[in-house]
Amino acid sequence: MTRGRRRRPFQRDRLLVVMGLFATGFLVIVGRLYGLQVGGHAKWYERGMRQYNQHATLQPERGEILDRHGRVLATSVAVPSVYAVPHEIEQPEQMASALTMLLKTSDTTLKRRLTSDASFVWLARQVSPNTATQLRERRLPGVDFVTEMRRYYPKHHLAGQLLGFVGLDGQGLGGVEYVYDQILGAAPRRVRLQRDAMGRRVRLSLNALPEQPRGTDVHLTLDERLQHVAEKAISAQVEALEAKSGLVMMMNPHSGEMLAMASYPFFNPNAFRDAAQQSWQRNRCITDPVEPGSTFKVVLAAAVLEERMIEPGETFFCEEGEARRGRRRLRDHHPYGDLSFEDVFAYSSNIGAVKIADRLTADVFYGYMKRFGFGQRTRIDLPGEHVGQLRPPRQWSKYSHDSLALGQEIAVTPIQLLRAFAAIANGGWLVQPRVMAYVKKDGERQASVPVPRQRILSQRTTNRLTSILSSVVSYGTGQAAALEGYTAAGKTGTAQKIDPVRGGYSRDRVLVSFAGYAPAEAPQIVVLVMLDEPQRMRWGGTAAAPVFRQVVQQAMHYLQVPPSQMHDLPLPATKAPD
Repeated sequence: MTRGRRRRPFQRDRLLVVMGLFATGFLVIVGRLYGLQVGGHAKWYERGMRQYNQHATLQPERGEILDRHGRVLATSVAVPSVYAVPHEIEQPEQMASALTMLLKTSDTTLKRRLTSDASFVWLARQVSPNTATQLRERRLPGVDFVTEMRRYYPKHHLAGQLLGFVGLDGQGLGGVEYVYDQILGAAPRRVRLQRDAMGRRVRLSLNALPEQPRGTDVHLTLDERLQHVAEKAISAQVEALEAKSGLVMMMNPHSGEMLAMASYPFFNPNAFRDAAQQSWQRNRCITDPVEPGSTFKVVLAAAVLEERMIEPGETFFCEEGEARRGRRRLRDHHPYGDLSFEDVFAYSSNIGAVKIADRLTADVFYGYMKRFGFGQRTRIDLPGEHVGQLRPPRQWSKYSHDSLALGQEIAVTPIQLLRAFAAIANGGWLVQPRVMAYVKKDGERQASVPVPRQRILSQRTTNRLTSILSSVVSYGTGQAAALEGYTAAGKTGTAQKIDPVRGGYSRDRVLVSFAGYAPAEAPQIVVLVMLDEPQRMRWGGTAAAPVFRQVVQQAMHYLQVPPSQMHDLPLPATKAPD
């Protein structure tokens, strides 16, 4: 009895110890669970999400680019992109070899991506529907698709250099796409890579957003129809004359609104990665300065008229076509004797021009070049505009004064030259060219802020210049620019190019041009035509002037400009050159 009673307290104590240990363990587990579920919830939830979710960034839909009448020039379309989950691919080397031809990506690049430690890798962005269909039919494990937005230009090469292009990351890389990237673009959207609890399935899903962002639409001053007319005309002439390249620009001379800006060879932004056309990506209308040749003589004419240095009825002896200025010999294309001030420009006499320029000091002449905006950017809303080259008088040689009178020893961009003629057409105002008309977001229209114009010439001077430039078309070197039913005013130009091998001016390589406006009495458009190194018809009057006529004639009808009241045209004082 005594031994049994002693055993019971011992057993009870042992039981209490065991129960205490269990209770302590339970409390430890509860505490640990509390720490995980409550105290460390954020930490472990984030770690779990990282394990079962991986995020990728996709670019949103960009705003559209439209012409002045709402015609779409650039838009965004939904296209498939291919991604992979490397840890689900058992034989990455074999898969890389199988995909390299279809995705047009090197075998080495695909192997590197498929053997990556990342939970998500891109295999190919924005593939064609045909490529996506072939991949889906193969049902490759670990390979899937997500929809992205790709930039698409429905008119293909139309205004390609002006519009620019967009890279795979959705960033504008040229032209309007670059300048207005902040407006056209929107905040990127995030997608989530998800796996189930067994890690057996992967998919991409859009985050729960109330509304996907979209960029703002940009409406241009450009007119698609006029752009098409310009591109068709210049491409045909470049091919016909076997020229290196060509361009046509059209602007409203009063507002500075660009109506057309065509460069040939064309650039198709849908295929911006095509190496064959990369050399034509840049917009030569604003990026490439050239020596303008005789079209620059309008600056000389404007300067002497504004300074009142020409007497009524005054004539200039043009030395029968050949003269010496120091060691330099000047020639005209035809032998001329006495020419009136007007006819010096109508027939584009080089000898007459330098004699007129003698009346201007270097500083005054230089000042008028600056007035017209040469040596300065026009500040058009496009990237890559070149400033050109205009040296101050202290850097001139003893022949520079003569050279500048003939459009040599100065480099101007086509947009600078176009703006100079616009200043004559609009009565003496220097305008700022622009391509953006307004932006439209959620139905609200926000117009661009107009830039104040600057008067550089008097109305009296521009009226006289218009009379002179009308003579160029009616009986001078620009007769091929004459319109049916409308008056026109303009100037021809034929500029010899520098020979990079021998130095000096080349006898065979020329840049030909014609700049003008119509109707002469009430200008609605100003147009510049340039052809680089034509192999046939190497004169501005025979190569560029016909393009002006073709483009402007169609523009007058399209814009419904009333026909001119055709007055008696000036009669030639001497035989017009060919």
